[in-house]
Amino acid sequence: MNKFYRIAAAAAAMALAANTASCSSPKAITFGNGTKTAMTIDGYEVPAGVFIYNELYAYNNAAYTLYAQNGEYPSADDIKNATLGTMNASDWIQDQAVDYCKDFVVVEKEFEKIGEELSAEDQAAIKDGVQQQLTNTLFTENGVGEESIRAILANSYKQTALFKHYYGLDAEEGCSEEELKQYFIDRTARIKYFSVSLLDSDGEPVTEDEKHDIVKLVDGYVKEINSAKTNEKKLAKFDECKEKYNEYTTKKAEEAAAAAAEENGETTTTTTTTTTTTAENETTTTTTTDPYANEETLTKYTTTTADDSDPTATTTTASEETLAYQKTVQDYNDFVFNNLKEYEAAKYQYDDNTIYVIIKGNIEERMTEDDMWSEESIDSLLYERYYDTYNKKMEELAKALTAEKNAAAFRRFEPFKLSLEEAL
Repeated sequence: MNKFYRIAAAAAAMALAANTASCSSPKAITFGNGTKTAMTIDGYEVPAGVFIYNELYAYNNAAYTLYAQNGEYPSADDIKNATLGTMNASDWIQDQAVDYCKDFVVVEKEFEKIGEELSAEDQAAIKDGVQQQLTNTLFTENGVGEESIRAILANSYKQTALFKHYYGLDAEEGCSEEELKQYFIDRTARIKYFSVSLLDSDGEPVTEDEKHDIVKLVDGYVKEINSAKTNEKKLAKFDECKEKYNEYTTKKAEEAAAAAAEENGETTTTTTTTTTTTAENETTTTTTTDPYANEETLTKYTTTTADDSDPTATTTTASEETLAYQKTVQDYNDFVFNNLKEYEAAKYQYDDNTIYVIIKGNIEERMTEDDMWSEESIDSLLYERYYDTYNKKMEELAKALTAEKNAAAFRRFEPFKLSLEEAL
């Protein structure tokens, strides 16, 4: 996301830059004839406002990088005097801004290449976005004016169009809807679960006798759920058993409180909840409830590594606690995806403190237009599957571009000459 132009997200990220700025600032920037264009990239003239926007973003990345290294927000002087990699902060920020401008130009060129146009809906959204961002003094005080903001916003919508062109359903580098469905099925589980504690009210392990009773209770729940005749009834029975366990824990808590009160010479009262029924000739009001309200989806666990191209990414050695947690997650994932059968309740335990009662449904039953296979869901899944590939494609194209810098503009818009004190 750091190399692309969803301007609202970028503006929010630059709150850090505003908070690290010095107390004095120059007057609002105006452009002379010699600095209206910051650079030319393969024949495309990059407006100074677009370059300055990218400098602001790169400044924020520099601030975040130092924060990640030192654990505290840097001042403007801290950033100005810092060395990032082998470069001083000013050169690093402008170097990053050039790369971001290359990303911008790649989108412009590729969009022109595919011969598409932004929709009327996109154009309307861009118009609204421009007016909103013109109220942001961090932009306007630094010379990022209406035309530059419009270009940046339009560029973001062009990215979306490019992604859909290359990686949408049945696109030349994408996949068919059936292939996408299988991708979703392979990595998504539909589950219900509730946890049963093996700790007492003081957070201490229960006695062996109490543990035996709890395990027996859990085994009873599992047996009761699996005795239901249909899959739908198993899911309903699961909810009933979860409610039974909640009632059981409430009763145990009341008993513990009563015992403690008696030991201290006090008295307690308990509240009993009863269920009433209505006469046959009475009119009752029913409310339609979400049949999947108690369900969750689990995505197959995969490990990730830091993006070497992201200047804000940091690489650390995982602690023993982190590795233990990752193993716990992986083991649970393996159980759900490889060992848990559909519509067959089971108990799962990965430590001495908790037992889980869990059941898995068929994910395909929920892949409908009004549930898990809506247009929004499909778009989101395509981004999940192909965005990294798309990003690398665009990065390679950007690396091949050559930037001819306007030396006067680079001197005039040196990062630490910009106004950064205005709050967003």
